[in-house]
Amino acid sequence: VELERVPLVANQRSIGWLSDTVANVIEDKTPRWWWIAITISGLTSLWLPLGLIYLISTGVGVWGLNHPVAWGWAIVNFVWWIGIGHAGTLISAILFLLRQKWRTSINRAAEAMTIFAVMCAGIFPGIHVGRVWFDWWLFPIPNAHSIWPQFRSPLLWDVFAVSTYFTVSVLFWYMGLIPDLATMRDRFRKVAGK
Repeated sequence: VELERVPLVANQRSIGWLSDTVANVIEDKTPRWWWIAITISGLTSLWLPLGLIYLISTGVGVWGLNHPVAWGWAIVNFVWWIGIGHAGTLISAILFLLRQKWRTSINRAAEAMTIFAVMCAGIFPGIHVGRVWFDWWLFPIPNAHSIWPQFRSPLLWDVFAVSTYFTVSVLFWYMGLIPDLATMRDRFRKVAGK
């Protein structure tokens, strides 16, 4: 005997109502409080380029790196951001493996968290090089001098791991967005046709 499934949308509401509710976030006028919050966030985030300029112009010694301490602050931050990314991936994977039908919005948020965390993590191996203008040597790019990176270097492993993790996360995130992008495409055609 199969149990009756509980409807995903309660109160006898239609899929059209659900699409209207989701699309209102994009189609309605942005509230004033949001503009205030994004302005404060944008001004606060200006500390990042200032800190990076100070770090690059002064050197990684400001992190406390010296001869006995090779990684220090950079590896702590790298592992921290990768851990945050793993948390997002774990949330998505558990909901997917348990075949939860209500998981979509949570998956999108978790995968977005993963993508931004991986981008933050990717900064640290590049900065740790000390001279960021040499970062391109971390990538296996053929050049005229036939100089290749040291493939046994953990820095190179970080580059491959972060770029692979980022690519897979973006693809997984995008796959979850396809139904909503199709809905927004159809709604745009209706609005544009008027």
